[in-house]
Amino acid sequence: MKNFSYNPFDRLIKKALIIFWGVIATLFLGINFAFASENTVKMVFTSGRAIIVDGKKEIAKKRALDEALYLASLQGGAKVDGFSSIDTKTRLNENLVIRPASEIIDFKVLNENSDLTHYEVKIQAALLQKNVNLKCDSTRINNISFLQPHYIISSNSPAWTHHLPILISSIILKNLKNLKDLKMSDKRDFFIDPENMKKIKNELNYEALTEKTLYIKNGEFSIIPVINISRALSRLHRFSEELVFSIDLLLYEGPDYNFVDSFNYNFSLNLGNHTGYEGLDSFYSVSKSKIIEYLDLSLSKYHFRIHDTMKCLPLETELIYSNEKLIANLGTNQGLYRGKIGLISTRNPDNSMENWSVMSVVSSDLDASILEPLNPNIDLIDLNGKLIRFLN
Repeated sequence: MKNFSYNPFDRLIKKALIIFWGVIATLFLGINFAFASENTVKMVFTSGRAIIVDGKKEIAKKRALDEALYLASLQGGAKVDGFSSIDTKTRLNENLVIRPASEIIDFKVLNENSDLTHYEVKIQAALLQKNVNLKCDSTRINNISFLQPHYIISSNSPAWTHHLPILISSIILKNLKNLKDLKMSDKRDFFIDPENMKKIKNELNYEALTEKTLYIKNGEFSIIPVINISRALSRLHRFSEELVFSIDLLLYEGPDYNFVDSFNYNFSLNLGNHTGYEGLDSFYSVSKSKIIEYLDLSLSKYHFRIHDTMKCLPLETELIYSNEKLIANLGTNQGLYRGKIGLISTRNPDNSMENWSVMSVVSSDLDASILEPLNPNIDLIDLNGKLIRFLN
């Protein structure tokens, strides 16, 4: 092997580049960690006190509640602004303005009491941090059914390529199963057309009454691979041919197959030279086994795109009011446990407290959970059919 020698200047440049990229990598990881550690909602407890003047307890109660709310909002962080001013006698005055960095979106009064001089109110409040990115949940297990692929193979493709869609879906499924926070189910026996499913959604038929029916639960997902294979002239030269692959993984949620996202991947594999001379063509052609090897290699990173999207998807569903209880059709199978916090907001352009309702899970079984509002004054029946999003 040939040895390369570096002069001192080259070594200095090399060390500088290593340090530079090391600093960039550290900053990038630090920023990612900062975003990942932030929560959108914080539950706090605080109390406020006010003096009772002239026996007017209602006014003191309001002032105590205002103080408790203000102190609660400060627990989410504060913004401090300052400025200096000089009066006519050239005296310097320092002024500080303290503003909360978060906003109270809901609260409930835990206790209130008074004596001869003071009124005290204790509250629990939910704080919404402004301008904060949603945290991705890398610990939640997502249930995904991998369905039969839809595929189109060009008529000018070699005959053996008709087996490739099954092979491609097998490779992708194998790679997805290797991800620990995705629970993959092999449902390739089911050919599903989501558009057609929506047309017959409310129809009763024999298939819907048999055990062979595929049912995706609320909060669970399905993937349908769409594969196109064609043969084309290579981009290298006119005597070479290649197989062109276009793969699109369509991600759906729930039993109604609500479209979530798609993941497209286009690539090509060289078939070898095609000169018209059988001897030369057989010598330069790429074997089927080699094509399959290259195909496996080309798909080796594709599944990570799905993984990165899945861990950032919010867990949400419509609420159901039944038997004087508020129910979510999500449970431990979908990653919903007791104590999980959810937000309800139909129209909320300014994050005002009137538009939010904070809910918490009080009990959860496999596929359903019972919720209760933070504010006990909310009428549960008014929340029937509302969309709730649970926080990661």
